[in-house]
Amino acid sequence: MNSILYIFLPCKKVYPIGVTYLADFIHRRKPDVQQRILDLSLFPDAQRSRAVRDATTEFKPDLVCFSWRDIQIFSPHEGDSSLEHAFNFYFASNPLKRVIASFAGLQQLYRYYSHIRAALSYPWLIAKEFPKAQIMIGGGAFTAFADQLIQKLPEGTIGILGEGEDAILKVIEGQSLENERYILREGKTIRKGRQGAPALLDALTVDLPYLTSIFPQHREYLGESIGVQSKRGCPYDCAFCLYPYIEGKRVRYRPPSMVVKDISQHYHQWGARRFWFTDAQFITGKEAYPQCTEILERILAEKLEIEWSGYIRTSLITPELAKLMVRSGVGDLEVAITSGSQVVLNNLHMGFKLERLYDGCRYLAEAGFKGKVILNYSLNSPKETEESLLQSVESYKVVASILGEERVFPLMFFLGIQPNTDLEQRL
Repeated sequence: MNSILYIFLPCKKVYPIGVTYLADFIHRRKPDVQQRILDLSLFPDAQRSRAVRDATTEFKPDLVCFSWRDIQIFSPHEGDSSLEHAFNFYFASNPLKRVIASFAGLQQLYRYYSHIRAALSYPWLIAKEFPKAQIMIGGGAFTAFADQLIQKLPEGTIGILGEGEDAILKVIEGQSLENERYILREGKTIRKGRQGAPALLDALTVDLPYLTSIFPQHREYLGESIGVQSKRGCPYDCAFCLYPYIEGKRVRYRPPSMVVKDISQHYHQWGARRFWFTDAQFITGKEAYPQCTEILERILAEKLEIEWSGYIRTSLITPELAKLMVRSGVGDLEVAITSGSQVVLNNLHMGFKLERLYDGCRYLAEAGFKGKVILNYSLNSPKETEESLLQSVESYKVVASILGEERVFPLMFFLGIQPNTDLEQRL
């Protein structure tokens, strides 16, 4: 195989970091293989099929790799009123509000299934109009629902669960996918593989001039937040989370010099000033302190005036790390507090104590943190009661008293039951 077209399936506009790492990985090992990246999120709905058709006709790829990031749309985000409709449907005293909410819910279901049908249509377009091209598909959404989705994809599509660097390389070289996490449908038969050794991250880098040359749409991300990965894997057992299933429980670290090199390239060549660490958790535990510390120290040493963020366990922040975070440009933070009840947190296997979370917030405040903190609370956790919900309100008040009410924002959501999680096993 001599050419690869990567197609990032539609979702909210977010930098396709996983695809860029894949393309760089292949380029360093197979520099003669031609590659191109197509981001369907940047096209209006009505133009996406044509964009796939035009790019494939022009580029004539031997391998088409789809990246499916998002599949669920029910988690509330800015501008999304799904939670409001849910409350009105179940609890509104006004019957008219309940009727309106029911129709709104049906519309959301329609959009949800339409989104899935649209995403599935693009591999089928390739299979029907470009039958010589091999199709692969991966990404977080596909990994989560691989058993269900593989049944709806063209026969012979190679599905990859989790990381895909070594698997794509083997397909290009015509090697067996033995020791890779793949899924393949042949008629009514489903074949699966198990991953052997996970990919090494020591050589995971980004050659930005090369990336710029194969990603014509990169200009759409100038001025946007750029994703950077410093590690893979999550050692925690949160009952609702898929990260350990997708990335594994063993944490693998990239060298801090390479992480900051990624940031520096985007800073100097693209003018990027905002970065998001895409790790499951930027601070995975005490063993991550040396890597996190060196990354932040290198940002300061290279005088990179940036704003950065990521998923942070404030329970793991130390006074020294808080100072480094603030000096290196930490911005707004999302904190998965989930509940203000330690009983609920323990039942969800969250792996932290509320007092330690509050301590981390205090350390940030003492270090001069000026950003916002978004506290994510679930409303339907197992063991949740009226008393525990009131404890969540109190926990918000504690954090607000530490950081300032004007900088602390509670975000409410419902836990979803996903395959390959502890919550699913409890059903």
